Amino acid sequence: MSFLADPTSAANTYDFIIVGAGIAGTVLASRLRQRNFSLSILLVEAGADSTNHPLVPSPLTVQLLKGTELDWNYATTPQRHLDGQSLYAPAGKALGGGSVINYGLWTRGDAADYDSWARLVGDPRWSYEGLLPYFRKSEHHYDSSSANEQHHGFSGPVHTASVSSSKRTYTLREPLKAAYATIGINENTDGNAGSNLGLSEVVESRINGSRVVASDSYPLHGVQLMPDTLVKRVLIEGKYGKMVATGVELADGKLYHAKREVILSAGAFRTPQLLMLSGIGAGRELQSCGVTQIVNAPEVGKNLHDHLGVKQWWRLQNPEAGHSLGSPGWNDPKYQYGNPIDWTAVQTVPHAPFKTALSINERPVSDFHPLLLPQRSHISTYIQYVAANETNPTIPLDGSHITSLATVLLPTSRGTVTLGSANPADAPVIDPNYYASEADRYRVRMGVRTLVHVLRETSEGKALIAGETVPDGYKPLTAYSTDEEIDARVKHSVQSKYHPAGTASMGKVVDTNFRVLGVESLRVVDASVIPVPISSPIQATVYALAEQAVDIICS
Repeated sequence: MSFLADPTSAANTYDFIIVGAGIAGTVLASRLRQRNFSLSILLVEAGADSTNHPLVPSPLTVQLLKGTELDWNYATTPQRHLDGQSLYAPAGKALGGGSVINYGLWTRGDAADYDSWARLVGDPRWSYEGLLPYFRKSEHHYDSSSANEQHHGFSGPVHTASVSSSKRTYTLREPLKAAYATIGINENTDGNAGSNLGLSEVVESRINGSRVVASDSYPLHGVQLMPDTLVKRVLIEGKYGKMVATGVELADGKLYHAKREVILSAGAFRTPQLLMLSGIGAGRELQSCGVTQIVNAPEVGKNLHDHLGVKQWWRLQNPEAGHSLGSPGWNDPKYQYGNPIDWTAVQTVPHAPFKTALSINERPVSDFHPLLLPQRSHISTYIQYVAANETNPTIPLDGSHITSLATVLLPTSRGTVTLGSANPADAPVIDPNYYASEADRYRVRMGVRTLVHVLRETSEGKALIAGETVPDGYKPLTAYSTDEEIDARVKHSVQSKYHPAGTASMGKVVDTNFRVLGVESLRVVDASVIPVPISSPIQATVYALAEQAVDIICS
């Protein structure tokens, strides 16, 4: 078991202090301790231990976790490209972090995503081949008999399950597969083997049908845990002409000291906030909140990227058939073992029109632009066998509808995280700048049109769907809907997919060893360092980068 730190002890000095017990922080603390049992490690977490929380284990209660005490429950600034909407921006606030409240999707994206990352920072360790050993190390793949050993691990801490391996047999599985094939999107039998293009079966982090929480999978034996504790800042001192991180100050004023390193793993929103509260950032921005600049680091909080999706609701022809959650026919006990979904469809975009869209906000754009060559995974669409909405339109959870989402996977819009005040208990100012680029708008429209094609123009879709349920003042989207009509719907029905990253980017804020530029003995290890978007949910990526970080720290 782990041990709770005593904040009244006079010996508040540790080898490592890790701030944030989410996925990355838990992996670091666990693996560092396994490497060297003599290390003293303090793991500080603002949230509580969620071990006995009744809503955490089941995959089907994820919606009920939003806005609870396990969620920072942030909101973005009003988004000027979305008619001033402020969007929900969750972040895990618990031992286990995002793994406590996320949807558990276990996806890597495309090899080209990581190869782009590696080229950008000039380090092959961040290519797909460089990260592959760490993807394998973290993974306990559900199929040890036939899965590709080159790409998958079978003894890692994170257990996975596919829809079929968990024996969920949804009624819409084969009709939707056929509908996608009709428009040229065919099955990819392993979307986690370097290419996610095509129609891939959904894989989740599950063990016996329950959520996999990082702090359960990575044991914290011998690690000093300090839950329910807010860190105010990193302590930084000048030594021999260099700035050195020496510990942390808590919100209540108590000090803890690190003999080796302080590591920030507080996530894409809290990590840049902590850096800035510690005096690491742009001088004018820090001064406006009464924070003294110690290190000039203007890129802290910049480069925020996130996946943006648009939701649509579709009325079923035969809701009594048990196609969707809430129907009396939805009664297979195995359905509780995962998200109500079979497939994720990932597609690229035509070269010429996408190049034109890129050129609206970027000049010049060559044919060798990293989003044009090689072929990239630009859009995902998926269909969930559940639908509910409180208002405009009101959709009861009665199995009468299903939900579709179209998502831009490689957004070019970039936002910021800045300070709202010098109080660590206050929320940071989160401005993702969603839907700012024509390249993003072009791809969202294409994703929406893909779904309209699948559900309203194929024979399989026509047999399933009676029509689209739309908000007041809108009409159902069709193959003939204009860009302007789709954009208007996006602005009404848009949502984040909750994959923020990039706010302490590798190459700008940290080096390729996670070391904060300009400060000795301080690292950042979490999604903040990911400099470019990954074309999938990023849970598996964060596990892998944290596994590699352990090797780097111990080398």
